[in-house]
Amino acid sequence: MRRSLLSFLSAFAMLCMLAPAARGAGTPARVLARAADSSRSGSPSEEASRHYLQGRWLEEAGDTEGAVAELTRALALDPNAVGVLLRLSEAASRAGEPSRALELARRASAAESSNARAHWLAGAALFNLEKPADAVEELRTAARLDSLDADDQRTLARAADAADQPEVAQRAWARATQLDGDDGESWFQLATYYARSGRFAEADSALEIATELNPARPGSLFLRGFVRENLGDLETAIAAYQHHLGVHDNDQGTRRRLVVLLDRAHRPAEAYREAQAVARARPRDADAQQTEAELAYELKRADEGRRALERMRALDPDDPGLVMRSVTTLAGAQRGKEAVELARRWTAGRASTQRTRLIVARAYAMTGQLDSAAAIARRESVAAPDSAEPRRLLARILQDRKRFAEAAAEWRAVRASHGDDPALLLDLGVCLEQAGEVDAAIQAGRDALALVPDAPPALNFLGYLLADHERELDEAERLIRRALSQDPDNGAYLDSWGWLLFRRGRLEEARAALERAVELTGGDAVVREHLGDVYAALKLVEPARKQYRASLAADSNPRVRSKLEALR
Repeated sequence: MRRSLLSFLSAFAMLCMLAPAARGAGTPARVLARAADSSRSGSPSEEASRHYLQGRWLEEAGDTEGAVAELTRALALDPNAVGVLLRLSEAASRAGEPSRALELARRASAAESSNARAHWLAGAALFNLEKPADAVEELRTAARLDSLDADDQRTLARAADAADQPEVAQRAWARATQLDGDDGESWFQLATYYARSGRFAEADSALEIATELNPARPGSLFLRGFVRENLGDLETAIAAYQHHLGVHDNDQGTRRRLVVLLDRAHRPAEAYREAQAVARARPRDADAQQTEAELAYELKRADEGRRALERMRALDPDDPGLVMRSVTTLAGAQRGKEAVELARRWTAGRASTQRTRLIVARAYAMTGQLDSAAAIARRESVAAPDSAEPRRLLARILQDRKRFAEAAAEWRAVRASHGDDPALLLDLGVCLEQAGEVDAAIQAGRDALALVPDAPPALNFLGYLLADHERELDEAERLIRRALSQDPDNGAYLDSWGWLLFRRGRLEEARAALERAVELTGGDAVVREHLGDVYAALKLVEPARKQYRASLAADSNPRVRSKLEALR
């Protein structure tokens, strides 16, 4: 009787040693079931089997230390037993020994390369050793070998996120939702990744499911606002942000977004109240003080606007940048006389230098007094011919006066004496294109992109230029897509995208993009002209008329007037 019982126990232990370890503590029956699927051959010694079985029983009883000791004895007798290696790897991981866990998991995968659990444990250990990129490779292998395990996908997604591999993470979260449709966290994470990649409609759908499964999940309200904002649903976005702030009153980043949306939704009084809250919470934040001032002036509350600007300049009374911020705000509020007076008053109390004199010139330029600004810039260029700043300012003034050939000459002079600068090259490209030198403008765009290959402004400039002149539209599409992938709610980039779609005859897509671009740019004259062109092509005469008239109200352009008159 004892002999037959011993034989049974040895056979049972032998199967368990060969079987892959369970993810958590499993019952002997579950272990036996897994053992039946083991592909490893060989016959461990009877003594190793007894140590393994004893270790499993101790593990089931909660005696981790005793279980590890017995499993270690079993491994010493049978060094290639995959089941033992995996259970010891799990134990090392639970004990906070990732290096040991990794060594054991890799021994198991070397013995049985198709063992998903071995690769999963190796990946988890690498992640705990702060090697996320290596962890991703092991976890991808585990997920491929056991494609029906949602836990594998979730772990892979988290490792990919840490390794800055968003596409891998997004696919893993998507697969996790397929395998476990009731996991609200996986749906929320998938929505987050869709939003990050600009797939806002898909993000919205995933978030709906996530919210239904877990309505109280932190971050859901903010994500709802962000997604709806980018879908153009301002009212829903505003409501979501307000609800979020009701719970997280100190989240000033979200409050800033709310200020922008309220202003875009033509609710300046509400925007001003929120801007005041941000400025109070961040008294040393120049952006917050300037935003409060801008909204105060918009509401005709000049005294409050002036006090906000004074608080901003008081952060550093000697900082010319804060003076220029004030000048910009005053100029935007149609207070040109105050803007110039402020610049003069500030410079009068300081030594007369090229820098201080140019501040007055910039104030003139911002308030439309271009002749006065150009006169100062020319004097400074003559006095200091090797200095780039006066020439840059003069080129900008000439550009604003639409004297593009002269402006291009100044930009070229700056480039010749001070080398290539991406921003300078883009300005040069604008002037060259307006002066009719399209090939030279394209080359300037390519030169800028060579210096900063991933910079959205350079990508957008060249992409739009090619689209506008119907050159190399495939390349233009790639360039504008890359710009938008980095800044999906940039109205200028969306305008370029819509204009490219128009050039390619994809009118309904162009219409949607340009309607959104008009909203994002606050009704820019050129964007309205583009949208008018799309409406005209769609035979929507009245909407086209409306856009052309709005464009002319912002910028009296003879080209737009001709288009308006041509409508029947």
